[in-house]
Amino acid sequence: MNRWKPRILVLTLAVLVSAGCKQQLFIDRHDLECAMTLGAPINAPSDLEQNPEHALVPGSYIPPKPPNVDDPDRTIRYITLPEAIALAMESGNVGSQNQNFPGIPIDSLVSFSGRTVFGSDNIRAFALDPAIAGADIEASLSKFDAKYVSSLTWNKRDDAIANILGNFQNGDQWNWTSGFYKPLPTGGVAGITWTTDYNMLSAPPGGVLNPTWRPRLAFQIEQPLMRDYGVEINQLNFSHPGAVSIQQFRPQGARVEGVLITRLRYEQSQAEFERVVNHMLLNVETAYWNLYAAYGELFARDAAVLKAAELWKNFEIRKAERRPTEILRTVAQFETFRAERVTALGRVLTAERQLRSLIGLQDDGTRLVPLDRPTLAAFEPDWPTAVQETLNRRPELALARQDLKFRQFDMMIQRNQLKPDLRAFASYDVNGLGTRLDGPATIPGPFGPQPNNALASFMSNQFNTWQVGLRLDVPIGYRDAHAAIRVSRLNLYRSYVQLKDSERKALLGLREEYAKLKEHQRLIEIQQAAYRASEKQLEIFKVRQDIDERAATLEQELNAQRTSSTALASYFRSIADYNSTLARWQFAKGSIMEYDNVNIAEGPLPPAAAARAAEHMRERTVALVLRKRSEGEFLPGTYDINRGPAVDVLPQGEALPPPDLQGLMKNNARPGTLPNTPATDMGPRGNVYPTTTPYPGR
Repeated sequence: MNRWKPRILVLTLAVLVSAGCKQQLFIDRHDLECAMTLGAPINAPSDLEQNPEHALVPGSYIPPKPPNVDDPDRTIRYITLPEAIALAMESGNVGSQNQNFPGIPIDSLVSFSGRTVFGSDNIRAFALDPAIAGADIEASLSKFDAKYVSSLTWNKRDDAIANILGNFQNGDQWNWTSGFYKPLPTGGVAGITWTTDYNMLSAPPGGVLNPTWRPRLAFQIEQPLMRDYGVEINQLNFSHPGAVSIQQFRPQGARVEGVLITRLRYEQSQAEFERVVNHMLLNVETAYWNLYAAYGELFARDAAVLKAAELWKNFEIRKAERRPTEILRTVAQFETFRAERVTALGRVLTAERQLRSLIGLQDDGTRLVPLDRPTLAAFEPDWPTAVQETLNRRPELALARQDLKFRQFDMMIQRNQLKPDLRAFASYDVNGLGTRLDGPATIPGPFGPQPNNALASFMSNQFNTWQVGLRLDVPIGYRDAHAAIRVSRLNLYRSYVQLKDSERKALLGLREEYAKLKEHQRLIEIQQAAYRASEKQLEIFKVRQDIDERAATLEQELNAQRTSSTALASYFRSIADYNSTLARWQFAKGSIMEYDNVNIAEGPLPPAAAARAAEHMRERTVALVLRKRSEGEFLPGTYDINRGPAVDVLPQGEALPPPDLQGLMKNNARPGTLPNTPATDMGPRGNVYPTTTPYPGR
């Protein structure tokens, strides 16, 4: 029985050491491949980890010459909203995270804060944050991993001997200690240690066994009984409580918070990533419809220039019958419209630059033209349902709730510090003694048989040492613990106030977007009516062109031209605002990802989704153009925006404006005016693109 006793103890402790080790202690092939291909989505070089050149040598870029108001035209590239979103999700930028100013990219570069470079709003950078937080979960669990500790020492001592006792000190000493130690989830530590000591005295007294080998197998355990006791608190603490009586063990894993808090941080990083994705989708949608509205405004200004040029030409033909002030007044109106046309053209270039910045599309020498139809149908949301969706789905509110949960965890951690540190510890060992590690069990000695085989003596289990004890550590007054609890309690109530305030603000924002939906629906109808009335008024003035006395009606006709141009531009603006408000409504509810068919998943793409979404949507956009569009169809932005719209209707001869006023009319190789073909159903959401005269219907 004595022979099997140590073996049973060894087996029991081995099971204890391995208990709780759920994670693999090696990297599998899938993880290795993921690590090797991490840089593929961001086009990182394969030697990025080792080559310092990538941090020292600037990148090489040769972008094409950017467009301007004198040379704005490029090859048209139609782009749908799903394609823009796919490009943004692949390598775009989040842009402004202010819900009140969506659609604005962030042009500022990175800055330095002492240890960290920050300021990038690229979606690729944000996408790595949840992965970093996920890796910290493994780090937090590592404090429960078993440890192997081994040491080997040699010692030679040769001191001057003052008395006979010195003979027991001088000589050669050798020690080998090796052990496994398992931090327990309850806060304790269990260990099994094998120790072998060798001692060779240089001048041993008579009757002393020399040399000696002493093998020892020790079983040790230490467990907190009050502070740091239990699985829950040890899943919250930064580090393992460690052990006082087990000198060889040193706790690990204090780099990150406890596993429960680390998992909470991971959930927070996921919610934060969802939050920035929501902002990015809102910005892309707003920028897309801003570009649509900019083209619509440019089209309206072009139409106004044509009308003003036609009136001017009519006055020039009948110059002898006109007063000089009337002619100059028409010239002033014409030049004003041309200036507004240049401003509108600049807005097109700005809106395109903003969209390119948000979707991460470099200047490729093309001109982006929106292809999607805007929504014109009235939308009537259900208010109670929207309120519940907002409270349940807004990632900002999820972040606030998770912070409140963390504060509750922090209170548990601080209350744990009010408990005294009472520890129980115990050890039991089996040891032996001999002059060598093998050979006969005993040999003759001067005083009878003496032990010879140390391992045989060890296996006989005749020599056992055990220890049981308690250790108490109590700070008098618990001043630091009470101060920490007060701070933690104040942070808890502050977090609760922040949560309720965030919920209130979220519902106020939802309330505003609810009102904006109806506002922009009515604005579309009103701007249509204003454009229709001004166009009818202009038609009446055209019929009365043969009337001799035009001074009384000239100003009315000029005002009608201005009203028509403003109403047409405002009509396109109201359409864009309505569609942007639809996106803002979904953003306010926290459902904009579902609205834009965007999903967030962890890990690499599955084989079924290996094709890039951006390439797929680009192919779909080209297919739509080839399948549904014809040469006669027209959208704002499809005509030659590089040509002055009045180049073929201006009078010739001395009546031409000075060359420095021609501006946009120079270097036009071919004549042409604005297209006169009515829009078809390829127009975004209906006939929302008017021709030069008809009313823009739905």
